[in-house]
Amino acid sequence: MLAATPIAAACTDVSKAERRGRPARADAQVALLLPLSGARATLGQQMAKAVWLVEDFGGAPGQTKVLDAGETPQAAAQAARVAVAEGANIIVGPLFRDQTPAVVEAAGSVPVLSLSNDTTLAATGAWVFGVTPAQSVDTVFGFAQSTGAQRLAILETGGVLGQQATKALQSRARTARITALPAVPATTRPEDMGDALRQSGGGTMPDIVYVPATNTNALHQAEAAVQTGVTTIGSLQWSALAQPQLDRLDKACFTGPDPVRFDRLSSFFRAQLEEEMGVIAALALDAVGLAQTASNGGDLRQRKSYEGLLGDTRFDRNKTCQRTMEVLRIDGGAVRPVL
Repeated sequence: MLAATPIAAACTDVSKAERRGRPARADAQVALLLPLSGARATLGQQMAKAVWLVEDFGGAPGQTKVLDAGETPQAAAQAARVAVAEGANIIVGPLFRDQTPAVVEAAGSVPVLSLSNDTTLAATGAWVFGVTPAQSVDTVFGFAQSTGAQRLAILETGGVLGQQATKALQSRARTARITALPAVPATTRPEDMGDALRQSGGGTMPDIVYVPATNTNALHQAEAAVQTGVTTIGSLQWSALAQPQLDRLDKACFTGPDPVRFDRLSSFFRAQLEEEMGVIAALALDAVGLAQTASNGGDLRQRKSYEGLLGDTRFDRNKTCQRTMEVLRIDGGAVRPVL
């Protein structure tokens, strides 16, 4: 993704306002809809800057048309109409679930790659590209099968994503011939984690406990689980943890991006912009990269996986995405792939 060409000077020192109004090339085919205004503007700007940085350095500045999707379905739909009017033949975004149906309707026959992780949006006609709980669960099961683990427990975290993770774990266990143990209650005190894990396993400790959340309570419970000796694995959300949190979770694992691909670009992003790139920016880069291959005569249903920063991805027939991630281990403050 990083071609050996000089980066445009404007990429290293430019205000958000200047970047937001940047024109696209006249032949741009991919449009990227992001929240460049409103409460989530910082997030949208980070995603946009990652795309601009890669395109500037790759010698194709303005290849992707970036539009402000705002905060409402109406704003996102208007951005989609502008994208189509300006010649986009594929739309990446929006980021949020509630904006996606409006964008699909406004886009008409132009495909929409939603960055949401809500797979039910496929029913609206969107291609769902976000990282879902099921994708992290699949990665955990792949690790379990490679290590011979037979019994998995999940830490109950509540909320929609927690429920989806639990459902995915139970479903995947049936096909993987691995036992999904009863969930460890979210109310479990860290000092009681050993007893709770043993109770979940019917008197025997599980081989793996999966922690899908990153709230304070879940992380304290994960720290306690590590101390019991049980292999503790977090979700992709752990990729955003600060260094002190990683230090406290020493010897735990989590599902995450390919460390070689992601670290190379995130280091470049930090050096050029003095900011951290973040996983959400990598998601935008992967979606734009996949969209560019499709808009050049490809098909979103192509069987060959797209090699992205967040893993190899491809779409199923139902317009949801399969994503192969890595299992990473926290070791002395550093994060290393599990071999």
